[in-house]
Amino acid sequence: MIKARIAEEKDSKTVYEWRNDATTREMSITTETIDWEGHKNWYEHSLANPSRLLLICTMEETDKSVAVVRFDVDRKKALVSINLSPEMRGKGLAKKCLEASIGLFSTKFTDVALLEAEIKQENRASLSLFKGIGFVPVKEENNLAHYEYFIR
Repeated sequence: MIKARIAEEKDSKTVYEWRNDATTREMSITTETIDWEGHKNWYEHSLANPSRLLLICTMEETDKSVAVVRFDVDRKKALVSINLSPEMRGKGLAKKCLEASIGLFSTKFTDVALLEAEIKQENRASLSLFKGIGFVPVKEENNLAHYEYFIR
């Protein structure tokens, strides 16, 4: 069973390591390696930003971290992204993480009706993941697929 919780300062190093994983960088819109100081600054600002929600998905039985899910809110919509722990890839956990995160997010931002995702065309796993929970493709441009999902 997967649960989502609000990210804390103690999760920073784990998120940093996942972000700099080679496959993560390859599939991310921003592909360069992030240095520790830059990450610490971004992470601290992310936790303090009232328009951003960082969630950590964990295995309920062991409390092992599985993924980070980020929501960037802009009025009644939010851009969502997920980064799965490299060691948890291929275990069928991403869908459960994203669903649990959307559930928690929707209780915190009750005015948000629309979720959006921007996914690189070559990121087949993410394309399949977002389609699999009901995100609908709306356009493609600059090698990015744009998806939408109404939660209200």
